[in-house]
Amino acid sequence: MLSRLSTKFGFLVLLVLAFSLIAAACGGDDDSDGDSAKRELVFGGLNWDSALVQNGVARYIVEHGYGYPTTQIEGATVPLFQGLRKGDIDITMEIWLPNQNAVWNEAVKAGEVIPVGKSLEDNWQSTFIIPGYVADANPGLVSVQDLKKDEYKSLFTQADSGGKAVLIGCIAAWSCRAVGEGQLEAYGLGDHVEMRDPGTAGGLSAAIEGAFKTEEPLLFYYWGPTKLAHELDFRMLEEPDPSECPDNDPVHGCAFPAAEIMIAMNTSLVDEAPELISFFRNWDWSAGNQLAAEGWYGENKDSYGTSEEAYSATGVWYLNNNDAWKSWIPADVLEKVEEALAEES
Repeated sequence: MLSRLSTKFGFLVLLVLAFSLIAAACGGDDDSDGDSAKRELVFGGLNWDSALVQNGVARYIVEHGYGYPTTQIEGATVPLFQGLRKGDIDITMEIWLPNQNAVWNEAVKAGEVIPVGKSLEDNWQSTFIIPGYVADANPGLVSVQDLKKDEYKSLFTQADSGGKAVLIGCIAAWSCRAVGEGQLEAYGLGDHVEMRDPGTAGGLSAAIEGAFKTEEPLLFYYWGPTKLAHELDFRMLEEPDPSECPDNDPVHGCAFPAAEIMIAMNTSLVDEAPELISFFRNWDWSAGNQLAAEGWYGENKDSYGTSEEAYSATGVWYLNNNDAWKSWIPADVLEKVEEALAEES
C-alpha cells in the first residue's frame, strides 16, 4: 500500500521540488517588502490531538521563522478537506490515506492540492478493538467473525440495540466512518453489530476511559500513536490482511493497512509560499514526538483559556524541549525561531 501510494504521488513532489530548491537557496525570508506583506495562512484544525499538536508546532515556526501570520479553522475531516480544495484552508497536517483515497485522488488530479510531506508514519487504526480484560476473560473471542456468535455478541449488546452488539465507531464526519461501515457489510455483520457515533474525539475517548475504569465490555474504533492507546491495553480482533482486499482498501473487508499520512497544501502556495515546501518535506513527526507532546498537553491544558491556546503552548513546549525540528529548517529561519522562543522564556 505504502509503496504504491508513494509511487503514485512521487511525481507530484518532484513537480514542486524545484520551488523548494529555489526557496532554500534564497534563505527562509527574503521578502523585500518585509513580513507585513505576507498574507495570513490558514491551517486545517482537524479535531484530534495529533493534528492540533502538530499545528501548534508548525504554526509557531511558520509565524516566527518565515514571517507568515497564521490562523486555523477547527472542524472534522470531510468539511476541512473541502476547504483545502477550495483554498479556504492553505495547509493540512494530516491527510489519512487510504481513508480519504477517493477524494484525495480527485483533488490531486484536479490540481487543487499537493502533497508536501508526511507525518506519523508509525501509525495504526482499527474498527474492531476490545479491552485486554475482555479478551482475557473470553479467549474464544479472537476474530471479527466471532461477533456473529451469541456468546460474544451478547457481551456488547445494550438495552436499545435489538440484540446487536454495539460498536462505538469512527466519528460520522471523519473519513474512517465510511470504511468502518464498509467493513461491517463486507464481513456480513449487519445483522449482528450496530455502529454508533461517539460525536467527538473527546466523546470517543470518554467512552473508552469510562469502560476501562469499571472494566465493562466495549467494542470500539481507535487509532495510534495516541496517549490513550499507549496507556491502555487495547486488543484488535483479527481481520484479513490488507493485501487480501482490492487495492489494499479495508472497505472491501480487511484490516486497515498502515496509513500514509500526507501533509498537504492548496496549490496556490506553490507560488505564494514556496519556501514552506522544503520545510514540510523535512517534517518528521514520530510516535515519540506525539506521545511526549500529547502527554504535556493533557497535563497542562486546563491552565489555558481555550484549546487553541493550550495546543499553541504545547507547540512552544515541544520546540523548547526537543532538537529534532532544528534540522527541518534553514539556519536563518532557525535563528528567528530561537530568538522568539528566548523572548517567551
